[in-house]
Amino acid sequence: MTGKKWVSTFLILFLCVMIFVGGVVAFVDPFFHYRAPRDYFYYKLYDQRSQNDGITKRFDYDAMLTGTSMAENFKASRFDELFGTNSVKIVYAGATYKEINDNLKVSYDTGHALKYVFRPIDYSLLLRDKDEMRMDMGEYPVWITNKNLFDDVKYLFNRDVILHYVLPTLVRYFKGQEPGVTPFDEYSYTGDENEYSGDVVLNVRTSFDDPKETFHATDDEILMVAANVDQNIVSLAKEHPETTFLYFFPPYSMAYWGEEREEGDLQKNLELIKVAASLMLECDNIHLYSFAYQFDVTGNLDNYKDVAHYSPEINDLIEAEIADVEKNGIESDKLSIRITEDNVDSFFDELSEILENYDYNSLCR
Repeated sequence: MTGKKWVSTFLILFLCVMIFVGGVVAFVDPFFHYRAPRDYFYYKLYDQRSQNDGITKRFDYDAMLTGTSMAENFKASRFDELFGTNSVKIVYAGATYKEINDNLKVSYDTGHALKYVFRPIDYSLLLRDKDEMRMDMGEYPVWITNKNLFDDVKYLFNRDVILHYVLPTLVRYFKGQEPGVTPFDEYSYTGDENEYSGDVVLNVRTSFDDPKETFHATDDEILMVAANVDQNIVSLAKEHPETTFLYFFPPYSMAYWGEEREEGDLQKNLELIKVAASLMLECDNIHLYSFAYQFDVTGNLDNYKDVAHYSPEINDLIEAEIADVEKNGIESDKLSIRITEDNVDSFFDELSEILENYDYNSLCR
């Protein structure tokens, strides 16, 4: 064989192999980039950033549980029992408000009629630029989320996709194992991976000090929060009055508030949270909740793995209590878990008083 023929033969064989490999990836499609799951494969869900976009676009559902790691341990099946829905759980650990909102817009853009959106509104991500993305968590898979077909080569010929998704799926199929998709109760669930204990939360801390200085929200900080909330929470609710947005401030532990007070940031943060709450309450279809007054939860550090992340039992409690208020109405007590235009001022005034004077050192005993 001449050199020219050898090169031509090699190139043809190489092209055939590449077409075959890309075709297999496209056929299995573990990220649901082109279609919904095939009935005869089993699809394992475990890569949020890579698989969430496809789940959002291709799956059949009428409600979404979404948010950051604060939403990872919610059970979609429990939500469906409480609200009569067919939901998916799509979470992005550590994501900014923009990342969560962008994915929600994809759901509407692909024709999904959402009855409910269930989402935590993290305090820790409130004071961020409205367009901030978490680029510090590795390469963002824009080749999955954008509409550029040329970018698909990064999916079709991706070594990790082939080795960790496509091959295991095919092996399960040829072994005759049960097809399906990872249940959403299990997808992103981390409850069994952590230790929930006051000793873990406090670590070496033995006391909480009084602040040397107390800070308040500046005009620039208020404007930043307002822009973040308006663009990434409120605007979507205004565009979709047919959806009820069940939003809640997560029950961070009292150790979190003790740290905020020690740093002098307690009052500033409460002021900013109230700004966010007031903006959300302008939308009748945003039902806003807070569990800040449930001190039997937030004051028991054995419910937490760190100052903010709570155990799966608290996730269950949040779902149940919000469902109870949605079905049976708001309690008359002004310290209800539901924040409304009628009680927002008293809610934050009293919360400020309580958190400012709480005996945080009792947590260390």
